[in-house]
Amino acid sequence: MKNRGNIKNILILLLLIILINCFSGCLDIDKNNNKNKIDDYKIVISFGVDRFNGFYPWSDYINDQAYSVNSNIFNSLVEFNANFGIIPALAENWNNLDEYTWRFYLRKDVKFHNDYNFTAEDVKYSIDLVKQDNNNSFFGFLPMIKEVRIINDFTIDIITFEPYPILLNKIANIYIVSKKYQENTTTEIPIGTGAYSFYGYQENSHLTLERFDSYWKKKPKIMNVSFKFIENYNERLNALINDQVDMVDFIFPSSIENLSQYEDIKIVKFLHQVVNYLSFDFRENDSCCFKNQENPFSNLKVRKAIYHAINIDEIIENIFIGFAEPATQFVTPYISGFNQDLERLPYDPDKARQYMNESGYEKGFEVIIDTSTVSVDRVGVSEIIANQLSKININVTVNVLSSSEFYDKILNRNSSFYLVGWKVDSGDAGEIFDNILRTVDIDNSWGIYNFGNYSNPEIDRIADDIYYNMNQNKRIQYMQEGFKIALNDVVCIPLYIYNGISAMKNEISWQPRADGLIKLEDIDFI
Repeated sequence: MKNRGNIKNILILLLLIILINCFSGCLDIDKNNNKNKIDDYKIVISFGVDRFNGFYPWSDYINDQAYSVNSNIFNSLVEFNANFGIIPALAENWNNLDEYTWRFYLRKDVKFHNDYNFTAEDVKYSIDLVKQDNNNSFFGFLPMIKEVRIINDFTIDIITFEPYPILLNKIANIYIVSKKYQENTTTEIPIGTGAYSFYGYQENSHLTLERFDSYWKKKPKIMNVSFKFIENYNERLNALINDQVDMVDFIFPSSIENLSQYEDIKIVKFLHQVVNYLSFDFRENDSCCFKNQENPFSNLKVRKAIYHAINIDEIIENIFIGFAEPATQFVTPYISGFNQDLERLPYDPDKARQYMNESGYEKGFEVIIDTSTVSVDRVGVSEIIANQLSKININVTVNVLSSSEFYDKILNRNSSFYLVGWKVDSGDAGEIFDNILRTVDIDNSWGIYNFGNYSNPEIDRIADDIYYNMNQNKRIQYMQEGFKIALNDVVCIPLYIYNGISAMKNEISWQPRADGLIKLEDIDFI
């Protein structure tokens, strides 16, 4: 009996030691040598915002951080993989019965977090919900869908008004909610089928998710995750250094040298999907900023001169400390339609001056470049561009505007020369043709973001074809041809794609995704 009592005391002491070790740091790891058992990890991720921006489907506006949180709670019929490829999710497979009808075969035995069963009723309800809410900017509405028809509990047809080749890309961003829950709930607690369920939220502090053990896919290794909202940048870095958080979703290149001094911290970089570019007002005699005179930007040789005068390597080195890539077109290599054969016009001041002479503007002209504080780099980039263009006699004044002022100005087409960025959330370059390259046609919602009134009938023809063409190989070919035409026309001067940079503890193994989401089920541990 005495020996059994000593053993009991030893076990209690060991348990206390284990508990102390578990709560002494931020990263909580319960490793087990049995490979068939999932290791249970608890981590803390810091977001650079002061609050959570809302759960789907109640929030009318959502930022990137809240988008990441919601993507772990909900699933779609299909989803993007890490490189923007379409893969099955709640739909196991699908086919086209004709050019207007997509049939989806749904997974069986999928549960919502409250143990409700997932069926075709939930899919129809979720898509109809988005279609009806034109004001919800979470994912936008789906005007191309005519009807969602239930065939049986696990088969649905989505019928479109016209052939719509990128339907999969669109519904990858439509989360499926429980019809029964949404119609009866009096709370705004999210219930999905995703890998993680809502656990708790403290306003202006943190939000916690826990692993959903009935998840239809493989269980993730993280049992519990807290997202801490730390708006102050230095506070976020100090929280990582002092073991208060395990991951910071975004850091500046200037912080890398400091963080590299800590052996337990590593840096991961990835290609952000925002392409930043310069563009122009193309109107020849009715320009907003060159009244009663010819608009120099309507002259192709002037646009080519500007392109050749810009030293993108200088911009990347001085503003981004090398953490950016030169852009060649409106989209990144991850996007369907990217033309890998296109190259930037080379930095060549002599050729730039030659084009200025041939254009009749050898003495140059004065212009305002509109830029915004939407990101910290754009003002610095604009100032370098102004200096570079001064060498070909273009006197540029940098006009720094707040985000709202900037977008109000360019949306009203009151800018001759501006620096803007575009991110293709759909994974398909067709949205560039519809929104930016098409001739402006407000009634039909074409060219809404064609701020400079660019127009080319050949581009319009290509845009029409790719909008309806169900042959994906042909669509890609046409989009690549369209981007070549845009390069020849110098519709824009693509500048850079900056590298996103995350910092985290060494134990975490995670490769960022092309869509920028932090999917917790992708995270592993070393």
